[in-house]
Amino acid sequence: MAIDERVRPRKALIVGASATERLFKVGGASLILSGVLFLSKAFLEVLVGAPPSRAGEMLGWVATRRVPFAFISETLFVAAVALIPAVAALYARLARADRVNAVVGCGIFAVAIAVLVVIDVVHGRLVYPEYRIENSEEIARFALTVYYGGLHAVGIMFGIATVALSVAMLRAGWGRGIAALGLAAASCHVVGAYPWIIGTSAVLLCEAVSAAWFLAVGLRLRRAAFRSRRSVA
Repeated sequence: MAIDERVRPRKALIVGASATERLFKVGGASLILSGVLFLSKAFLEVLVGAPPSRAGEMLGWVATRRVPFAFISETLFVAAVALIPAVAALYARLARADRVNAVVGCGIFAVAIAVLVVIDVVHGRLVYPEYRIENSEEIARFALTVYYGGLHAVGIMFGIATVALSVAMLRAGWGRGIAALGLAAASCHVVGAYPWIIGTSAVLLCEAVSAAWFLAVGLRLRRAAFRSRRSVA
């Protein structure tokens, strides 16, 4: 009986560490995947180009770009969903060191994920008409207005969230390098939220910086998973 009482805490510790290890592994891989997909989407946006501003040209413009629009819709959906385990892993890793910034950063990311899914559904109507309802000039204009407006809001939210998480990472001892990269990525998120000013090619460069941060943080999370295993062993 005494032996069982001594073994139980050890088993609970192992089980807890194993769950944390899986969360960090999955979260890190998901963050890397999301960064690659956001970068891919930005490349597809370059191929699509800026939408026309003249009345009567929108429907024809969309029709000639149906294939890249379809890839953008699918890529954005997977990138947004992949952020869910990544945000959970980031909070679990950073909350002990800086709970306030972890809550702010991860909370804003969670809201941004919801916005991304909603605008992706709207964007999908450009290439996936439901019940064979044909697109019209008004529908295409509305869908693109909501889509680009939503991306603008998400870019601002990503920028704020990345700053908060970068501060949390610095206080958690992740080093100044990854924190500085996070601040650079945050700036790129905000600048990239204005594609009608800087152009889609500049947005692609901004997404490359953001993807580099996603990669660095994702690898750090996966490294944390192996450290968690060694600490239990």
